[in-house]
Amino acid sequence: VRHYWLPQKVCVTSDPQLMDGSYIAACVQKAATLRKHDLQLWHGFSKRILELADSLTPQQMGYIFYGYGKSLFRHEELYRGLLPFVAEALPEFHSHALMTVAWALERVRVNDRAVVAQIAEEALAKKDLMRPADFIKIVNCVARMGAAPPSLAAALSAELMRVLDEKCNALLFRGAVDHVAVATLYSDPLRLYLLERFTKTAICCRPMHYQKAFQSAVAIRVLHPPVWQQLSKAVRNFYIRLSLRRIPQRARRPSPLHWDVSNALAKLGVFHRNTFQWGCFWIDIGEIDDRRQCWFVDGPSDFYSSTNEYTEANKLQHRILSELGWNIRRVRWNDWVQLGTDMDAKVEYLRKLRERPPWPAILTDGPSSSRQEMVANLRSARDVQRALKERREKNRQPHSLVMNLG
Repeated sequence: VRHYWLPQKVCVTSDPQLMDGSYIAACVQKAATLRKHDLQLWHGFSKRILELADSLTPQQMGYIFYGYGKSLFRHEELYRGLLPFVAEALPEFHSHALMTVAWALERVRVNDRAVVAQIAEEALAKKDLMRPADFIKIVNCVARMGAAPPSLAAALSAELMRVLDEKCNALLFRGAVDHVAVATLYSDPLRLYLLERFTKTAICCRPMHYQKAFQSAVAIRVLHPPVWQQLSKAVRNFYIRLSLRRIPQRARRPSPLHWDVSNALAKLGVFHRNTFQWGCFWIDIGEIDDRRQCWFVDGPSDFYSSTNEYTEANKLQHRILSELGWNIRRVRWNDWVQLGTDMDAKVEYLRKLRERPPWPAILTDGPSSSRQEMVANLRSARDVQRALKERREKNRQPHSLVMNLG
């Protein structure tokens, strides 16, 4: 994405009502690049963009989606309002614009599978004009959104194999190694090709690429054992050695929701540890007495926007861990919020959840809810967290410093 910049000089704090399509597209790109996190600024952009939606060009649409995807500004009304115009103008979209729309939707978890599938079909129709990096990102986004029926997945796999073999050097190739795409979308020949070629290009990779390759190898070993057996012994040994390496990555810390669940488990008398890494995956809560029992605290980011539908990455992780012997129980944030600040009710909820059998390997979505209900639950979650924070501060004893100067 950084290869393309809008040369227009703009002031991002100008009045959005005075901006036209080209000016506001440049402002959105600049604000995202400079990491401006001013809510009033982005809400002003959104309001003006929706007013100009029917007159925006495909290039302007592409830069607008890039800016919003990079900033992770989750204004669902904007995306839902722009997608009909995107779907209508898809034949006019070029490589970069097609990629940014799919990439932004995946980043902000707005799962419109019909539009994402149309973007993939348009990329296949323009395969000779697509930049290899853009095509790879589109395929990964289609996999992460679960938007590819079997026929589309087969066509994308065949074309991606050709693109990787004919047009991609090592730096471009490493972007195609995504564990969700490898496990759920790619064909068996493409899986073999990726795992074998990665061993030859590993010297060009960063820690995040090593982590995705490790996750891909685990997914293939667990979910597609015939493919794993077709790999040569040298390739299998490479991934075994990779699993023994320490791959640098950002530390993960429990969220306030996670701590609340952990405190309730402690009240229940369940000894546990919080947020630890097991293999290539992070586990939220693991019990000490029975080390096969684990818990996941599912916050809003574990679902697609305004839904109770788990993301494809969460479904894949749940299935792999279940196949490897973990007994998983999950606490959904909206169920937890309904308990308010009543600790006794939370302990009783966890007791009943613990008495039930663990969740099956195929992760099922929660009950469907309207967007208004999800927004109300989010507001309730903020109120509960605020009340818990005030309670902690109220119960906190002031520190006393005793100095013996004698």
